[in-house]
Amino acid sequence: MTAAAACPPPEAACSVVIVAYNSAALLPDCLAAIPADCPVIVVDNASPDDSAAVAEAARPAARVIRAGRNLGFGPGANLGFAEVTTEFGLLLNADATLEADTIAGLVAAARRYPEAGMLAPEVIAEEGHMQFGHDLPFRRLRGPVVEPSGDACCWYVGGSAMFLRMSALRGIGGFDPDIFLYFEDDDLCLRMRAAGHALLHVAGVRVRHLGGASSAPAPRLSHWKAFHQGWSRLHLEAKHRGRAAAWRLALAEWPGLALKAALRRGDARREKWAGRAAGILAWMRGRKAQQIRLG
Repeated sequence: MTAAAACPPPEAACSVVIVAYNSAALLPDCLAAIPADCPVIVVDNASPDDSAAVAEAARPAARVIRAGRNLGFGPGANLGFAEVTTEFGLLLNADATLEADTIAGLVAAARRYPEAGMLAPEVIAEEGHMQFGHDLPFRRLRGPVVEPSGDACCWYVGGSAMFLRMSALRGIGGFDPDIFLYFEDDDLCLRMRAAGHALLHVAGVRVRHLGGASSAPAPRLSHWKAFHQGWSRLHLEAKHRGRAAAWRLALAEWPGLALKAALRRGDARREKWAGRAAGILAWMRGRKAQQIRLG
């Protein structure tokens, strides 16, 4: 047996999961940049376009799962990760592309830091700057989030590329199935840390990200995205800080959003205000995001 056969490439230790919705224009570039040794699973969330067929043509060896309905981002990811048999999994946005050594660098970092349950590369925006996540809602820090200059433990990692130790992900039960869209990454980070896993930002390993392009834009979709931002933020608050805290947040935010949506009819932001207010109201009425989906 040759040395090459005895030592499989690090890319073979990681599967890439992509949740697609109206992503046909983005999938060819995304899939082409994934190393050939990586197993790939694409979950098509009942896209109105031909995302599934495009994925099959662009990556014939990929496992393409056609969901019967739009499951949402986290539940769609859970469906993909259920197929993963490798040590690690990378949840990758359709509007993100890997560099040649991204997977190898993340696998090396995960083995260097065995306490890390979730890792993130440097995410580079189209304009060339680093997109370094955000602070978690409950931390209440003052001042901007400081970008790390080397490998660093963080409160939050994620976004367009979430590299996961599969044993850690399965140990906490995967993504919250009640969240349709937004704040599923914040929730995962909070639960990972609560379970004793470190979150690690890996320096020098990069992913290119277009930003906001994972699905084709449409006015109706913009409304429902804002709706789920409102609903999911309250779900997160109730789950991690209690329902009383969530109600305080809802009552503080809903009147202003509803008033701006009603009065500022010429403002381009009105649709987002209305959507977010509707999501908050739906949460207050006890409606479930998974029942509402995209309306």
